[in-house]
Amino acid sequence: MENNPIQSHQEPFVAEPPTIERNTNEQGTRATPHLDVVVGNAMPPTQTVNLPVLHPQVQPAIPGDTTDGGPARTMLAEGLHFVGHAQLSGPCSIAGTVEGNLSQAPGALVSVVVTATGRVQGDITAQKISIMGHTDGVLDSGQGEVSLHDTASVRGLVRYGRIQVNGADLNATLERVAPPSSAH
Repeated sequence: MENNPIQSHQEPFVAEPPTIERNTNEQGTRATPHLDVVVGNAMPPTQTVNLPVLHPQVQPAIPGDTTDGGPARTMLAEGLHFVGHAQLSGPCSIAGTVEGNLSQAPGALVSVVVTATGRVQGDITAQKISIMGHTDGVLDSGQGEVSLHDTASVRGLVRYGRIQVNGADLNATLERVAPPSSAH
């Protein structure tokens, strides 16, 4: 006699409709409903009425400062690590780590924000620079402005037209860039 696992001497399978049992606990209150589904049958239909529907939407442009330089926004989220140099044509927010230089594109006036979780090891060149995190390198706003907040730790050189320091850990050389003289 051959031993063939495919052949079987079982009774044929008879499908039964699914049943729903409502259980009650010892206090007589309703417990979570139990759904029995007989093997081989399709799942009972679900109610699609309450399912959320996603509709594509165009995000409106966020009104920005006139120094934004256009709609191109750059954001590096917390936990991300970027190695390399970036040329920016719009505002930039750094919450992660950058190893490299961030500079504004020719003709663009951009702002760069390094959040409290952000770290930049390299140079930042932008019209507006706001630091709440850690930087090690040159912060160059030219005749623009630099803001160093109380959670900031700044090492290197800071070039500015205007500067605001609010209790930052500052171990840097400060270099003021004088506005162009106007001849009368």
